[in-house]
Amino acid sequence: MNVFGCLILIIILISKTSIATDVCSPGGCVCGISHRVINCDSKGWENLSSLEFPSQVNTLTLVANKLQFDRVEDIEKINNLTNLMDFSLNQNPLGKIPSFHINNLQSLSLIDTSLTSAEFPPSYNNCPLKAITLNDNKLRSINENDFAVLENSKLHRLHLDTASISKIDQNAFSVLKHLDSLSLKQNQLKSAEFLANLPRLSSIKLDGNQFTSLPPQLSIQKTMRIASLTSNSITNIDESSPLHTWLMKNWTSNRIYLANNPIDCCSSLWFIRFLQKTPEFVADRSLLKCAAPTSLAGQFLLDLNPDRLNCGDEPPKHSWWTIGRILGILGGIIGIVISFIIICIAYRYIRYRPSQSGYTEIDDPYVNVENTLPGGPVFPNLHDDEVDDRLSTYTYPDGTRSYAQTHSTADGVYAVDPSQTGDSVVERTALLSRPH
Repeated sequence: MNVFGCLILIIILISKTSIATDVCSPGGCVCGISHRVINCDSKGWENLSSLEFPSQVNTLTLVANKLQFDRVEDIEKINNLTNLMDFSLNQNPLGKIPSFHINNLQSLSLIDTSLTSAEFPPSYNNCPLKAITLNDNKLRSINENDFAVLENSKLHRLHLDTASISKIDQNAFSVLKHLDSLSLKQNQLKSAEFLANLPRLSSIKLDGNQFTSLPPQLSIQKTMRIASLTSNSITNIDESSPLHTWLMKNWTSNRIYLANNPIDCCSSLWFIRFLQKTPEFVADRSLLKCAAPTSLAGQFLLDLNPDRLNCGDEPPKHSWWTIGRILGILGGIIGIVISFIIICIAYRYIRYRPSQSGYTEIDDPYVNVENTLPGGPVFPNLHDDEVDDRLSTYTYPDGTRSYAQTHSTADGVYAVDPSQTGDSVVERTALLSRPH
């Protein structure tokens, strides 16, 4: 019986061992035909002690389990998968990045794994990683040395979306010399100084952050092709933005996404003109709407004429054309007023000043002549008080006067020529008016 019992025990152990190593058996993981792709999601595993994986596996997913990889045995089981290239541990309560050392690992996904730090342990030194995803964690900040051990990697893509990140050291990604795609969506970032140290970056996604203007670092990225900043707090886009640099440097292959930003259209008149003249730069231009002022809220930017916008008492900021127009109008008004005053002064001067044009002053011919001429007539004194019905003709120098005979009527006094006969008077008579 003892011998028989030992045989039964050996058979049971062999059976358990063969079952434990066969993760692709019915009821186990979902495996590809050649066992190169294995999906072991939602198995409720807390450790890997009773499991063995085919050595030829290239892609392994252990999503939504209870693994922590706090045991050396579990880590070693993964390290022994020398052909593993894509590894996903999403939705496991890891708490920190496990210290794997996988020679051919190219893609690592640790989404929603309760990480509080993005620091990679030394075991990843010389790891040929090309893509890392650390979305949906509580990282809060990215420090200068978090990716230091990846300096010799060929990392191209790094995703840090929805990771509660509010601060990133400007040198945090400087060791990632091959990084060309960086995603930081749905965080609390307000600035992007780190972009200056990514010389090969071609795609940056900053959607759902707290930017109030376009990061100026976008102006110095010659390799930039895609910049996405939708759903931020960007209100003003003017000629000081990176878009002006893109235009001046003719970076026509660049594309930016800006939908769902509260754009103040009166402060962004330059941007409206930019959209109309060079629409190719803004990929989602047809979705852009005004959020302010209230009179323009909800209107599409492409439907607006910036030269006819009524912005009320709020002049467009940084709009040289508006300032120039205002100064021109004021200058014109002042010029008209000054011209009118000059014309009025000239008119009054000309009107009340005697014209002497074309004349010269001549000497008085009588300046040395005596008051009376010998033998000449002396005009009567108009101030004589004597009343005489006779008409005085002229006076000789000796003081005697000559008189003409007169004839008085009701109409006045007439001089009568005594040489005429009858009662007729000469045709040339002088009527001396008398008061009636």
